[in-house]
Amino acid sequence: MLKKVLSCAIAGAIVVSSPVAVIKDFTVLKAEASTNFYDVPTNHVGYDEIGYLSSKGIVTGYKGQSGSYFAPQKTVTRAQAAKMILTAIGQKEATVTTQRFSDVSKSHWGAGWIERAVQLGIFSGKQDGTFGPEDTLNRAQMSKVIAQAFKFEGDVSLGEPFDDVWVNHDFREHVIALYWEGITTGTKPTHYSPWTNVTRSQMSMFLARAMDPKFRVKVSQGEPEEPTPTPTPIQTTTEAVILTNGLNVRSTPSTTGSVIGSLSKGERVAVHSVDNYWVKIQYGNQVGYVHKLYTKLRNTSGTPVAKRIIVIDPGHGGKDPGAVSSGSTEKAIVLAVSQSLEKKLKAAGAIVLMTRAGDTYPTLGDRVEFAKNNYADMFVSIHANAATASANGTETFYDTSSNLNGEESKLLAAEINKQIVSLLNMRDRGIKDNGFFVIKNNNMPSVLVELGFITNTSDREKMLTNKDLFAEAIYRGILEYYKK
Repeated sequence: MLKKVLSCAIAGAIVVSSPVAVIKDFTVLKAEASTNFYDVPTNHVGYDEIGYLSSKGIVTGYKGQSGSYFAPQKTVTRAQAAKMILTAIGQKEATVTTQRFSDVSKSHWGAGWIERAVQLGIFSGKQDGTFGPEDTLNRAQMSKVIAQAFKFEGDVSLGEPFDDVWVNHDFREHVIALYWEGITTGTKPTHYSPWTNVTRSQMSMFLARAMDPKFRVKVSQGEPEEPTPTPTPIQTTTEAVILTNGLNVRSTPSTTGSVIGSLSKGERVAVHSVDNYWVKIQYGNQVGYVHKLYTKLRNTSGTPVAKRIIVIDPGHGGKDPGAVSSGSTEKAIVLAVSQSLEKKLKAAGAIVLMTRAGDTYPTLGDRVEFAKNNYADMFVSIHANAATASANGTETFYDTSSNLNGEESKLLAAEINKQIVSLLNMRDRGIKDNGFFVIKNNNMPSVLVELGFITNTSDREKMLTNKDLFAEAIYRGILEYYKK
């Protein structure tokens, strides 16, 4: 797995260092101390408050291709909020000698800020002993931590301003306190939307109002809506589904390109083009680049596999026959199935590459490097099993210990295994997490399929006479993977 070392500036700018070439990182910026963010125009609802906090170094911006930007609609994490609030009230981070929370190591960038926030009673941990430093902060939680940090106390006798803050909510008194102080208003006149995540713009406004009364608002007013950029429409039939949280969107197709924003797991963005490991996407009203290995590229029309680079790896070959039984060899069986699968995928528009097209023997390392050097979207290694004569059935392997896309590999394995069992009436031996070299050392979704047992009479006969049907089953499994 990629090992990550995180550090963070107050506004959530994070850098990740890694010993491998492919990294998921953010770029740290120094404090801007300026209101000159191109995405915060003078008519922005939080313009004054953001400028105020920026001048004090409480919030910072990011460097983009077009200059500095603030990303006002980006959400705020619990760790970021802890640092922002403590900086606002003049506190320093604590020296951490003992790890308090299981998910906040002493080396975590926010450990000292989190420790001080807990010491002051501003934040608390969860019942399971974690803090959730990267969890987003919602409006209910925001009201509580700001009220506790600035010592605002609620008086329910003044009235209940919102009909979605119920009497049994543990944050009710804090919402009431901030409301009557003119620090927080509702998203609508009678709605507070307590479970909505807090944006950087909102957090800036709340903090500025708490710090300086000149920013406070009259009660009984809804918060003005933040302007939403109008995306530039594009014509595309491909989308990228984001597979990890905090994926950087860069201005150029390089890890040295400036960061213009980030995406969360499960988000979908339109794809302009794909070049090697970089995916050119539509990011709001901008064009940016994300790393291919952290995305699942899907076609929104046409065949699911069109333009996908799929590497098929027929096991063994050449000097290595693989398993042998009753005159049949594993290398011959899997090559025939692989060649049939190649035809089916190509007919559907996929870019299909074979680690071997004949009776040759590429090493295990050669097979892995072949897939990586061709920037494959998927790697499927095909084998036949061997054991005692009674052993039978199909099983498919994936690796989550080292493969960056282990979870995606598991999903692919499940779909392929299910189709083989169904179409060939094979015994289902299930999918299994195992570190076979070719799937462990790859970084794209990778599986190793054991079609059946060459040492079992029934399985062997199926593999010899139903090669196209095995190929069809694997093909259908790949299609189902891309559809989901």
